[in-house]
Amino acid sequence: MGSFLVSRRVALSILTFAAVSLTFTAGCNNTGSGTAASPAATGSAVAAGSKTPGVLKYPLTAEPTTFDPAMVRDGVTIDLLQSVYEGLVGWSEKNEVTPLIAAELPKLSADKKTYNFTIRDGVKFHNGRAITAEDVKYSLTRALDKRLASPVAINYLDDIVGAKELNDGKTTELAGVKVIDPKTVSITLVAPRAYFLGKLTYGTGYVLPKEEVEKGEKNAAGVYIVTAKSAVGSGPFKMREYRGQDKVVLDANPDYWAGSPKLKSIERPVILDSKTARNLYDSGDLDYITLEKGDYEIESANPALKDQIKLWDRASTFYLGMNQTNYAPFKDRRVRQAFAHAIDKTAIVKNVLMDVNQQAEGVVPKGIFSYDTTFKGLPYDPEASKKLLAEAGFPEGKGLPPLTLYFREQQPDLRKTAEVIKEQLGAVGINIQLNEMEWGAYLRLNEQKKMDLFHMRWAADYLDPQNFLSLLLTTKGTENYTSYSNPAFDALCAQADAESDLAKRTELYRKAERIVVDDAPWVPLYYQKDLELIKPYVSGVRDMLLGHLPHLTTEVK
Repeated sequence: MGSFLVSRRVALSILTFAAVSLTFTAGCNNTGSGTAASPAATGSAVAAGSKTPGVLKYPLTAEPTTFDPAMVRDGVTIDLLQSVYEGLVGWSEKNEVTPLIAAELPKLSADKKTYNFTIRDGVKFHNGRAITAEDVKYSLTRALDKRLASPVAINYLDDIVGAKELNDGKTTELAGVKVIDPKTVSITLVAPRAYFLGKLTYGTGYVLPKEEVEKGEKNAAGVYIVTAKSAVGSGPFKMREYRGQDKVVLDANPDYWAGSPKLKSIERPVILDSKTARNLYDSGDLDYITLEKGDYEIESANPALKDQIKLWDRASTFYLGMNQTNYAPFKDRRVRQAFAHAIDKTAIVKNVLMDVNQQAEGVVPKGIFSYDTTFKGLPYDPEASKKLLAEAGFPEGKGLPPLTLYFREQQPDLRKTAEVIKEQLGAVGINIQLNEMEWGAYLRLNEQKKMDLFHMRWAADYLDPQNFLSLLLTTKGTENYTSYSNPAFDALCAQADAESDLAKRTELYRKAERIVVDDAPWVPLYYQKDLELIKPYVSGVRDMLLGHLPHLTTEVK
């Protein structure tokens, strides 16, 4: 979500990310600026090989928010869980949906509403049991069960016939999913949806074994939830150990349908502080970390490190969200536009992000088919900002209620960006406070619509503008945390969502995006590009626009 990769959502990211994103986010941020004295930064020897060959070590930048794939909504956790679980379909390095548990991409009915999936031969859960069509039906039904109270399941599974009724508690059956035989399952949608397979790649589509889920704990409504102890999937890695606030350890799954991973295990220590992560990388105790943009210039000129820097494009957008729920001035379009005109994105990208990231003009990032290279959003124009504030009854910002900008803790790039935004808004008379929050608490507050102004990333969960425009900004969009509403925008998105022709979808989404950018419930800031430091002895990392793929081919020597 955005919070993915990241992400996904989450970002994740989120995401990120950031989101990664990320993201991922979705859906989708790691080192500080004080690295000049570190061993690697001063050019000392780079380790010839890993201290622990066969073991990949990289940090979790936040405590996992859940081990239940039906509940996850942040990119950090999605990145962890995607190694343990799988769904019918996933993503390839070519940014295409690819079969995983399914033997092949599904056969589609003539009316483009029913997908028939065949289960792959030899695919098993970590407990050794073969996966069947019943497991698919169980997992999708469980994710949508009202009693589970998933914050995200309806976002990704709502197109299935009966999904809304199940999620509303009106039924206990998911009518649109039918078991044809032990190896065949059909999924019927309420209407054709060109993006459905992309949505099915999200964690809410992961397939779980009922017998393992029911070894877990129950929530207040009496439904079993997945914990670290009951986290059993069919992915390339198995859960071995979880120590709260400390680390997660995964072991290679030797019975994985695509062959055993080349790694023995993955260690994910929970490291919130980017400087700590950097010190552990320099000492050889971590194999890759995120590199902060503020460190990029000096590190890229360092002979000992420049070849370890990797850049990855992400389908993620960082933005400033203006929530109309509690902050009355944000209900006025002129006030929102004033905020947008007050922010100099070029300065943020140049001075904070070292020109690594691309300035965002719109909501939809690069890598999504409706992305428009010619589109320009609301420009930096402080005089226009002052004029709009005065027209709205807040000359020089006078009369605006107190306002706080919320952002995720211990991420130097985010902190520096927030500080610059505060300064830029202050220049037109808008005074704000900053609140740097723990990631889980931040997500909860955002979900409750209690943050009036927030710096967030939405990392694509699937490569479609519907995942940005319809999900995040339509009146009934389940990830609309700004309470933005415009019937004309909603109508264009609804039409685009139902359209099968790619050219027509592109035109409709672009029209919708122009409306929402001008209305300014968001100020799109920049598109995500990940910078990472990766040790020379690490190879075979698979990547796509949503983030790194599970480490099936990664090697550590």
